Amino acid sequence: MCDITFDIRECSGKKVVVFGDMMIDEYLEGNVSRISPEAPVPVVHVQKCTKRLGGAGNVVRNLCALGAKVSAVSFIGADEAGDWLAERFKSYDVDISGLCRSGEAVTSIKTRVTAHNQQLLRYDRELVRNVPGSYVKQLEGTIDSLLGGACVLIISDYGKGVVTADSARAVITAAKKKGIPVVVDPKGSDYTKYRGATVCTPNMKELQGAVGRELSSEEEIAQAGVELCENCGIDYILATRSEKGMSLISGKTHEKSDYPALAKEVSDVTGAGDTVISVFSLCYALGASKDDCCRLSNIAASIVVSKFGAAVASPDEIRRCITPSAKNASCILTLEEAAQTAEKLRNLGKKIVFTNGCFDIVHAGHISSFKQAREFGDILFVGVNSDASVRRLKGDKRPIVSQENRMALLESLSCIDYLVLFEDDTPEELIRAIKPDVLVKGKDWEGKEVAGGEFVRSCGGEVKFIELEQGLSTTNVINKILTVYKGE
Repeated sequence: MCDITFDIRECSGKKVVVFGDMMIDEYLEGNVSRISPEAPVPVVHVQKCTKRLGGAGNVVRNLCALGAKVSAVSFIGADEAGDWLAERFKSYDVDISGLCRSGEAVTSIKTRVTAHNQQLLRYDRELVRNVPGSYVKQLEGTIDSLLGGACVLIISDYGKGVVTADSARAVITAAKKKGIPVVVDPKGSDYTKYRGATVCTPNMKELQGAVGRELSSEEEIAQAGVELCENCGIDYILATRSEKGMSLISGKTHEKSDYPALAKEVSDVTGAGDTVISVFSLCYALGASKDDCCRLSNIAASIVVSKFGAAVASPDEIRRCITPSAKNASCILTLEEAAQTAEKLRNLGKKIVFTNGCFDIVHAGHISSFKQAREFGDILFVGVNSDASVRRLKGDKRPIVSQENRMALLESLSCIDYLVLFEDDTPEELIRAIKPDVLVKGKDWEGKEVAGGEFVRSCGGEVKFIELEQGLSTTNVINKILTVYKGE
């Protein structure tokens, strides 16, 4: 992997417009211990309900994880699910001026019932219907301004009615006039509606459906890609091929370049295509070679399929795959790496301590807390709220310091052994993964319900409350700065 020359960190701050079917992925997680007496089906005792951005929304989420500035463009319902979608986009600092809310639409929700990391059932709440002509006319009048400053347009078509021949033509035409590349994750068999696109990214089933025949050889796959490019006015076909990786086919040269998948344990393939189109599109738009675009997309896909549910790949995770030594030099872990590391340490007889927080503008009070927590065991794991999580908890003006800079600062502290960034409002999932012997919180949490506390106690661990430095808080630091510099 060392021959990859493009630095994935260059994606940070770049503007991307995503047009497509925005929806919600809902996960009902629980346990199964018996069969229903009413029918031969398992009874799931639901313990946790999680909602995530789905469909084109998961593309948005992947782009945000790469540090991009995203504008979401879609037609969604004026319903409770649409409210949740809009608020979640705001928490990621996504521009939602291109979201059209309508009583004619129903915001799609895909609910997956899982137990022991296995999906048992999925049920969908949605209304599949093409967007009205009035929306297309509105889109034609607004897409030009929405594309201002963008480096790439991504069309994420899930076949729910947002991406029609007319709406696709409107956004592709506007992007091409501005010289902006267009990358499409297609649906259905008629690719003529994507005419003018730079790249289309079908999986093998979609590619076969588009040409109307089974593809059983490499030559047939190459020919199918060329056929689609020539018949539909598309520059490239990037065929995603599951365990075989991906193939990039040029409509101009007819060449097919293959990129094998990285060997990695697969937990869940949900959303892997969203990750591929996110990474490929940004890298391509920023001038990376096509080889680098495909290799980086492959790496990112291998990361997300090793996680459960629709997941994302961060720049740090991708970089560690390119340069494995970076992993050893850093104490920053993913949730999966943290779980594995904690298990290894436990087997070595180490006592594991966990604490968490936003740590926006790190001060002496934080340092004191880390040192106190460290004294309860051998290894200290610290969970850090992501920027989106801080925004939801503290308001739109926070954080003051970005997650990258907060993590870099905390990484330099010798009292912290491992850092893990988490996106949820609480570290419950992270705590369940690490299974700490001691969970540490400030005295101000004593007598309150502590996220993960019940789980830690159920595993034989304990929850400790430590003294806080009086008068020291990020809020107080911010207020003092505002007071000192007021009027200057």
